[in-house]
Amino acid sequence: MVALMTRELLRNEVEVLPEPIAAEVLDFVFFVKARHAEDAFLWQQVEVARDRRRAHPEEVVTVTAAEWDAMTSVLEPAC
Repeated sequence: MVALMTRELLRNEVEVLPEPIAAEVLDFVFFVKARHAEDAFLWQQVEVARDRRRAHPEEVVTVTAAEWDAMTSVLEPAC
């Protein structure tokens, strides 16, 4: 019921917007949808990695901070 009210209120508000503002609202809707899709994809990748680690614990390598620094010191810093 609340979702229906929300959609109806949104529809009513969008109908009276001037075209430039409606275009801006549409851009925002696309942004929000993309952000949620990206979040879902990233969480899916986290779960895939977790499942792989559980299935192959022998491949999990633990390093100290000093070892990590030594291994990554040759990488170029991000701009």
